Amino acid sequence: MSTETRDLIVDAALRLAAERPWPEITLGAIAEAAGVSLAELARHVSGKPDILDAFARRLDSQLLSSLAADPVEGDAHDRLFDIMLRRFELLAPHKSAIASIVKAPADGPVEWLALLASSLVTQGWMLAAADIKLSGFRGDAARLGLAKIAADTLMIWLKDDDQGLARTMAALDRKLRDGEALMKRLETPVALCSGFARVFRSFREERTTKTQAHDTAD
Repeated sequence: MSTETRDLIVDAALRLAAERPWPEITLGAIAEAAGVSLAELARHVSGKPDILDAFARRLDSQLLSSLAADPVEGDAHDRLFDIMLRRFELLAPHKSAIASIVKAPADGPVEWLALLASSLVTQGWMLAAADIKLSGFRGDAARLGLAKIAADTLMIWLKDDDQGLARTMAALDRKLRDGEALMKRLETPVALCSGFARVFRSFREERTTKTQAHDTAD
């Protein structure tokens, strides 16, 4: 997808979402608002969740680009808090559209899964931007947890009319600290699961080797 066409489609969808409910907006209407044919739209996106994913990737890029001139500082909590707050600031010009979209962002389980996958990609970039390195089960748990924190805080942000975003900041700080406490409690179970997984892989590989050796001997 070219950047220019992608931005035209995303911006058109956001304009329409600011005017009327997201479920009522058809792909044909988005194509018309973007000044492209429906066939051209289909060459660039697979549907409305794909448009939302393109919007998310654009926000990711804008946020990551800002780090060169304005890097985050402090401990892991402060860095992640700053990163996630910056994302809400980038969302501010589109608040009316976001308010419409979140009421019914997807139609059916397939679209919900697509949006979840998109959110998990974003959370991976948020962790990278905050220079927080997690892998395996801990990384997956962190991305899922951040996706929930981001979604919950978004609902508060939509109702936060304070220019300083006092309610949003307080909620984000509290939820991140609660998440950090949960991750600490999960460290032992996660370590056990990782250990069991390694043992199982080792056992399976040993069985496979023995089976292959037996078959060769026969």
